Amino acid sequence: MKKTITASILFIISIISGYSQVNYSQEFGKVTQYEMSMSQYEQDKDAEAVVIYDLGDYYFRPDETRGFLLSMERKVKIKILKQAGTKYANFEIPYYSENREWESIEKIEAITYNMEGGQLTKTILDPKNIYEEKVSNNLSIKKVALADVREGSVIEYKYLITTPYFFNMRKWDFQKKIPVVYSKLKYKAIPYYEYTYILRSINKFDEYKATPLNDEIRFGHLVYKEMQYEFGLKNLPAFKDEEYITSEQDYLISLYFQLSKIYYPRGGSKEIMTTWPAMCDDFLKDNDFGKYIKNSEKEGKKILPTLDIASKTPLEQVEAITKYVKEKYNWNGNYGKLSEYSVSDFIKKQTGNVANINLFLTGLLRSAGLEAYPIILSTRKNGSISLSHPFQQFFNYTIVLVRIGEKIYYLDATEPLLYYSDLPERCLNVNGLVVKPKSEEWVSIRQKELSISQKNFILDIIPEESKMNVKARFAGRGQKAYNYRSTYLGKTENLQKELKSNNNIDVKGDINIDENDDLDKPFVFSFAFDASVENLSDKLFIHPFCNLSISDNPFKQTKRTLPVDMIYMQSDFYRSEINIPEGYKINYLPSPYIVDDNLVSIQYTVQKENNKIIINAGYTLKQNIYQPQNYISLKMSFAEAIKRFSEMVILEKE
Repeated sequence: MKKTITASILFIISIISGYSQVNYSQEFGKVTQYEMSMSQYEQDKDAEAVVIYDLGDYYFRPDETRGFLLSMERKVKIKILKQAGTKYANFEIPYYSENREWESIEKIEAITYNMEGGQLTKTILDPKNIYEEKVSNNLSIKKVALADVREGSVIEYKYLITTPYFFNMRKWDFQKKIPVVYSKLKYKAIPYYEYTYILRSINKFDEYKATPLNDEIRFGHLVYKEMQYEFGLKNLPAFKDEEYITSEQDYLISLYFQLSKIYYPRGGSKEIMTTWPAMCDDFLKDNDFGKYIKNSEKEGKKILPTLDIASKTPLEQVEAITKYVKEKYNWNGNYGKLSEYSVSDFIKKQTGNVANINLFLTGLLRSAGLEAYPIILSTRKNGSISLSHPFQQFFNYTIVLVRIGEKIYYLDATEPLLYYSDLPERCLNVNGLVVKPKSEEWVSIRQKELSISQKNFILDIIPEESKMNVKARFAGRGQKAYNYRSTYLGKTENLQKELKSNNNIDVKGDINIDENDDLDKPFVFSFAFDASVENLSDKLFIHPFCNLSISDNPFKQTKRTLPVDMIYMQSDFYRSEINIPEGYKINYLPSPYIVDDNLVSIQYTVQKENNKIIINAGYTLKQNIYQPQNYISLKMSFAEAIKRFSEMVILEKE
């Protein structure tokens, strides 16, 4: 698991055309006249910046005290074409630690080039513009900000990462959110270590070369030669970050590596990456995973008697234990498939990363005699898991599976405001791997229940003042209840500001929140406000939902190439009770409208009861994920819903 090891590679890949460097220079510290005079990139005239080159050089360096170290050099040049592109002058370099040994970041250099009065100027990076941020005990970030960057500038930077951790060689992203003229990774393999790779979103390189190097390298009793591999792509389009995708990592053209085999100099070899069941076994042997669960189970024998759960049903026990962990221990905001702290330190600190909390929960559930297993997964932002090879680097999160009879429940104790068997949105990302001995079991990590919001309005119209008194009652269930709780519970001023800035609504009096500790119940809050009524020629024009129904179509593209990921199935419902004022009658009511297909359902109904008009409207998204071919239909359905929900009721004097 936590291995300090090094690496080599076996690749078979297609070869196609090379790269022309007519107008660009790859020499650090030099720019061409063409680079400085560029005002737009011909292949993408709207681009705010363009990567001229992004070059990587990975190689192994012998170290007498630590063995082989992996060096990863990177060199980048970017042309800033618009003011909005100046953000690319800031970059970050994450680096890691295991067993208190940190990777090192060295030789950070950067230059900004500008034309001043017909003369080329250079602004060298000031070391004061290099900042350090500690994210966790195992992760820090170098943040670098180049100076004097503006439209027309050319910037370039380079740095060196040296690491003793070769288990997961850093992936290489060929594609960016801006166009890339040329991206190339060069890797020098040594004969003792072999890597497996996954190339995503493309199946061949523009340039591929494998060259045996003739120079012998001596390190102690070892004498070896290197094999140099080169992987290049040119003229890459900008990745267009479409709305409602799981993660851009799923679609960027990238090369991932993982150490798969070690060859020993004296003969013999060791398989590092073998099968999913073998990987599960490795996790279960790890001090910070399987052994952590066992130690948590021992602690459970002391903790469970204090919870008074012996007489409860198994499901009630699950809820009680999960609630205990949520209330007793705080998530520190860090992800991870391995725990940051030992069980004793975690209990003492009462805080830890995701693995600390959820592996601890696994142990407590087992201590209660429940069938519980850890699940490792990749969060939405981290991208999906490739099932073709057991790459550990795809995983960055841990949750819990508990089985009661034939039913399975997924648990995550990091969010106190979320119902015990609901998962945070970040976890809802297709697949998770159940970690069992000698087993490969994948489960679908998708929310199967609808998340629902309901907005109710009672309108009392005052014609002589051209206004109406509105009583509003909002309720959320499922993920929408969590969104309401996390945004407004104890922070009602957030709602007041939101209503004022988005809808010009001033809340009258207090916002009342229904006190209910049962997270399975809807989260309900109510408030009152005044809304204007258009009064023309003895006619009153009324917005039944006070402009608080959906009004902006979230689907704006003219075409769609990627699936539409809505995260979870959801419904939004609206109800308006309009009290007809004395002396007025109905002039116009909107027509009913109902659509119900396999994609969405939309309803809009109108009825008159005594001296009231009651309007019910709503829509339901029936799928978590919609395929690109359904996008236009989805867009048109929303457009129709918005049109219907915004229709006005007209009253006139009798």
